[in-house]
Amino acid sequence: MASGTGASAGIGIGKVVILKEEALVIRRDTVADAAAEKERFKKAVEKSIEDTQALAADMAERIGEKEAEILNGHLMLLQDPMMTMEIEGKIDSEKLCSEAAIEDVCTMYADDELMQQRAADMRDIKTRMQKVLLGVKSVDVSALPKGSVLVAEDLTPSVTAGINPENVTGIVTELGGRTSHSAILARALEIPAVVA
Repeated sequence: MASGTGASAGIGIGKVVILKEEALVIRRDTVADAAAEKERFKKAVEKSIEDTQALAADMAERIGEKEAEILNGHLMLLQDPMMTMEIEGKIDSEKLCSEAAIEDVCTMYADDELMQQRAADMRDIKTRMQKVLLGVKSVDVSALPKGSVLVAEDLTPSVTAGINPENVTGIVTELGGRTSHSAILARALEIPAVVA
């Protein structure tokens, strides 16, 4: 018998929908034109910021301003000049493609002791920027059928924010904890959730 940690109270009964995101393959390719690659990176950041702003506005309207603050934190990370400078520095000095430079810098930040509380957010924005660069679409959880119990290895804050609570009756994740942003959002959406 499996057990977990209750992250959001209630009972959710429905048909299981397993969320399986496409695994990103990040190759450590080098580039001949660092200036063009930095421009490519900037466009990916701009698109990620645009998408995050839209998600935050939607969340503020549907759930509340307080919960939207989680995504506003993502915006701050995406607009962090230090992180941008480090990624562009890797593109310049190592001639790394944007995807690999993002992987290196964001992983370094996520593994930093001082950033532990923001590690999940850092991994979320890292993956979202890489998806933009690779042309990979995220799974649209807002389109899940009514009566779905969402089962996943883990849910990022950006994926959780897209859930339509009228269609999702429960959430089960292999990872996470009561204080993770996805658990906080599940409580705000009033969707029963079990994590870990």
